[in-house]
Amino acid sequence: MKESELITLSKEILTICEEAGKAVMDIYQTGNDGFEIKNDGSPVTLADLNSHKIILERLSSLNPLFPVLSEEDTKKEQVDAPIFWLVDPLDGTKEFINRNGEFTVNVALIEDGNPVLGVVSAPAAKEVFYGIPGFGSFKITQGNETRINTTKQDKNSCRITLSKSHQSQADEDFITETKKYFTNVEIVPAGSSLKLCRVAENSADIYCRLGPTFQWDIAAGQAVAEGSGATVKDLRGESLSYEFNGEIKNPYFYCAGDPNYHWQEIVETLGLD
Repeated sequence: MKESELITLSKEILTICEEAGKAVMDIYQTGNDGFEIKNDGSPVTLADLNSHKIILERLSSLNPLFPVLSEEDTKKEQVDAPIFWLVDPLDGTKEFINRNGEFTVNVALIEDGNPVLGVVSAPAAKEVFYGIPGFGSFKITQGNETRINTTKQDKNSCRITLSKSHQSQADEDFITETKKYFTNVEIVPAGSSLKLCRVAENSADIYCRLGPTFQWDIAAGQAVAEGSGATVKDLRGESLSYEFNGEIKNPYFYCAGDPNYHWQEIVETLGLD
């Protein structure tokens, strides 16, 4: 798609995410979660479902030619779709249930396997990020919009962003390995796809995900990260690819603010696939 078309679409998606975010906050503030466990063992709340319904209806109305793949679709059939919407109506359901405010509404547009537009809205934190790789990324707080950019990696210090709700032995191994390269290492806890956004806004240098995720968890965040100048790669240094298939899990990956720093060398020492 043309850059001008993506810029126009981004304004529409910001509005849709704002509406979905309000529906999520209505549930969050009342505490009537309607919390259940899905067949795959992951939690789902009434907020997930209400947000899904709003986004699905609005996206279908906005452009009925682009199919929508959402985490909360009851049927996730594989479709040959060169352009489609990839949606996580409530990313960080555990954060939502734990009332820490670090959950997001994620909407990405995928073209030929790549996220070309992404919006990540954190309604409780009152932060919104959106990005178009090759054009730029932006953060909106209290109605003020600012461009966000990453910077060159500091050779002496490193800020690692990790999950607030789950840290594994692999995460600890990554921290240990990183300390071999930097005098100072700071941990920046964050929830949901906000970890990718923390790298994008230059409040963290690296996010290395060494656990399972699905496509809808990171596509919008990847667009924001790449629009800011960051890189997102798997542990072999390959780009991630997205398909209209609800069964696909992401490989382990990392998001680094400085694409020219030797992060690939560091992650390869972990010996993880």
